[in-house]
This record gives sequence, C-alpha cells and structure tokens, in this order.
Amino acid sequence: MSYKDTLKDFPVRQMLIICLIRFSEPLAFTSLFPYVYFMIRDFQIAKSEQDISKYSGYLASSFAFCQFIFAVRWGKLSDRIGRKFILLIGLAGTSISLLLFGFSQNYYWALAARSLAGVLNGNVAVLRTAIGEIATEKRHQPLAFSTLPLLFNFGAIIGPAIGGSKYLTHPNPKNPYHHDEDTMSVLQESLYQRFITKYPYALSNIVVALFLWFSLICGILFLEETHEVFKYRHDYGVDLGDWLLSKVGISTPVRPWQANYNSNKTPEVTETTTLLSDSESINSQDLSDIDSSDIASSESDPPYRPSYKNAFTPKVIRVITGNFIISLHSVTYNEFLPVFLASRFQPDKLKFPFKIVGGLGLDVSYIGTLFSSTGIMGMLIVLLVFPIIDAKLGTVNGYRFSVSIFPFLYFVVPFAIFTLHEYNPFFPTWFTPILLYSLTSIKTLASATGMPQVMILNHRAAAKEHRAYVNSATMSIIALARCAGPMIFGYLMSLGDKLNMGELIWWSMSLLAFVGMIQSYWMSEDDEEED
Repeated sequence: MSYKDTLKDFPVRQMLIICLIRFSEPLAFTSLFPYVYFMIRDFQIAKSEQDISKYSGYLASSFAFCQFIFAVRWGKLSDRIGRKFILLIGLAGTSISLLLFGFSQNYYWALAARSLAGVLNGNVAVLRTAIGEIATEKRHQPLAFSTLPLLFNFGAIIGPAIGGSKYLTHPNPKNPYHHDEDTMSVLQESLYQRFITKYPYALSNIVVALFLWFSLICGILFLEETHEVFKYRHDYGVDLGDWLLSKVGISTPVRPWQANYNSNKTPEVTETTTLLSDSESINSQDLSDIDSSDIASSESDPPYRPSYKNAFTPKVIRVITGNFIISLHSVTYNEFLPVFLASRFQPDKLKFPFKIVGGLGLDVSYIGTLFSSTGIMGMLIVLLVFPIIDAKLGTVNGYRFSVSIFPFLYFVVPFAIFTLHEYNPFFPTWFTPILLYSLTSIKTLASATGMPQVMILNHRAAAKEHRAYVNSATMSIIALARCAGPMIFGYLMSLGDKLNMGELIWWSMSLLAFVGMIQSYWMSEDDEEED
C-alpha cells in the first residue's frame, strides 16, 4: 500500500486536535527534567548532594505509582461518560498540578503536586482508544498511532527548552551544600526579578500551563466525541466551535445530534461517518431521534453499563506483556544512561572486558545535546522510516524486528567506556562520540518503531467494547514499569559498582530485552485481526 493510499480519506481534522492534546503531555513531563535536580537541591531535603538523585527518583516514582493506581479508573470512566470529557479533565488537572509544582516551597509540596499529576493523568490510554475510534480503517492506523511517539519526541525537544530557559527558571546561584561559595546575584528590584527570585521554577510551569489551557479550549470547541454511544449526545462546545468556524468561512459537517443528520449522510467516508459494519453500527432506531436524554446517565440507573467480562483474552495478555517488557527496559535505559555518561571516569580501575567502574565523565551540556538529538532523530524515524517498516513487514513482524535490536544494543553500551582515547590511545578522540550517537540513534530507531506497533497490536487485540479498559490497563502496567524499573535497576547499578561490574545493569537489561524478543514470537498474525 502506498503512502498516498494511506492518506486517502484520513481523518485529518480530528487527528490534529488529538495531536494538540497529545503534545501537551510530553511537554509537561519533560519540561521538569532540566531543573528538578536544582529544585531539590534548593529545598535542602537531601543530607548531601549525593542524595539528591534519590529524592529525584522519589518524585518520578510518585507520579508513576499514582498513574498505575488510577489509569484503569479513568479508562472505565471514559466508557461511562465518553472520551472527550476525560481528556478535558486530564488537561485541566495536569495544568493545575504543574502550577502547584512550580510554586512549591518545599519538597513535600512538590511531591504532592507530582502525585496529583499521576492521579489526574489518564489521557494517554484514552487517547489510544480515541485514535482507534477515529482511524477505524486498518490502512489509517499505522499513521494515526505513530503520531503518539512522534509528538512525544517533539515534546521532548520543546519541553526541556522551556524548563531550561534562563529567563523562566532561576535556581539559587549559591549551592547550599558548598558553604565556601559566596556567589550572590545582584538583581534590580523589578517585578519580574522579585517574582523569579521568590518562585524560581514557576514561570516555566506557567508557560506550559498556558499551552495546556489552549489545548483545553481547542478540545472543548473542536474535539468530537468518539465513543460509539456518546457521540450522539448534544455537544454544545462543538456547536460553538462550528459557529466560530462558520464566521471565518470554514464549513463543518452535519453533527449526529442534529435533526437532518440522516438526510445528509452520504456513502463517502468522512471524518464523522461511522466506518463500522452494518452489524456493528447502531441501526435499531433512527439516529436523528437520539439526543442527550436517550443516553444521559442518571444517578439511580445509568442506562449504559459496559461489561468487562472476558476483556483479557490470551492475545490481549500477550500484547500487554510485550508492552510491559519493552516499557520496563526502555524507561530504565533512559533513566540510567545519563548516570553512566556523567559518572566519574576512573581509568586506573578499568580492565577490559569485564572490570568496569564509574562512567565516561561527560559534562551536562554534552549529555543534553546527545539526548536532544534523539528527540529529533525519533521524529524523523517516525515520519520516514516507520511507514516503510510497517508497509514491508506488517505490524507483527515489524514489532519483532524492533524488539530484536534492544538486546544487542544494551549488551554493547558498557563497552563504550573502553573506547575513550584517555583509556586506549588506539581509539581516536572522535570515535567515542560517534559510537554514542550511533547507539542512541539505534535505540531511538527501535523505540520509535516498536512503540507504535505494540500500540496497534494492543488496539486490534482487544474487542471493540473493551478497548478503553484494555488501553487503560496497559497504561497502568506501563506506569508500574516506570515505577519499578528505576528501583530494581538502581539497586543493580549500585551492586555492580560495589563488585566492579558496571556492566551488570546493562547485561541485565539485555537479558530482559532478549526475553521480550522471544515473547514477541508468541504473538501471531492473528493478533492483527480486529474483532
């Protein structure tokens, strides 16, 4: 199938709004990375500088743990009241948690704000479901689902730029753990300078919150409900959005709750035309008679009660297991590669091939540039490489190809330390940077192609009426991986340092990824068939 065929009748308008909402999450998530270390340092909660990373890990784990607990509940609620309302709650809740985090005056305030973000963050699972309900044709799904990792990579470029801006964040210039320093910043008494001195991390969060509010307004006005029952409910926000669009000369389709909906339906596929088969569509009554009173729930007896019996079929469990494994080692890699790169270089304690101590001793700007490049690389891969892999190999075989890269990659990573020119003059100074950029590019290739494929498999494996529940359960499992991964592999990294076996964490990840590769062969082509 050509790329032109994939784009034919693609639901562009709704996917643009979905993309706007999706972009908000990585923007909010990654904008914290540049300054969270300094925020914890300024709180002086840690007894020493070496303990700051531990408290940073607690912040990350609190978010993931709360997301693990509440993700399924958001998915179930989206089945009861619709996808749109949940997505709007997620945007509003995330913006509130960001503002609370930015204005934090102590560590426990910040911890509560990050926990609140996890509680209110159910959007990714619901977005997965909404995309599947918008792109109902299989030829549209690779492109539609690939927007999620594409926008995450884009957000991973913009978010750190906002959080790391010297105009938006202002850590204390005096390190409280180095009492011999006496560096004081002389500031003029302007309103901006007084504010950023009192709340040094608030402005970046305000900027991100403004974008979230913009996405929220666009969602209210232009996002159509995708749930097959609740999409017939009268949406006054979309009515207002249609009116605004009409004022600038943009036509809008007839909405399902409008009286002339049936008479205006055409056999041509549009963004608002259901693509379900006759047996799956609602044809037992005239759709023009359906209004909000037919489907509105009451406190005593809600008319729509989805059943989740038999939701977790064997093929659903296989896909969720694969999703957990790839998330566990991928998140762990992202967490601990910077630690390995920044740790002090100790050439006198190294001995090829198995005695590895410390790291490469790289500075912050080098590591930041390396990771920013992966975001750009990820966008290019999703746009250019993923469609080719999906077209040539299909979803299941493309997924197997992607996960087969990880075991080799993780096995090789610790050996990069032996290529430093300072350790072995045989290697020129340019060799290690090229090796590192090559390894991160290969990792990005595997992640940027594997993640969309496992999302498509997840969508297709679940029965139509169970997709929101299965997607939210998958998101909960991914959150568990994000919570457990840093703790488990952090212990392995510490143990490896004590045993002079720095490779222990990487080879453990390689083994886990190898298990994931073997597990991918339990998935069959049947898992691509939609119910």
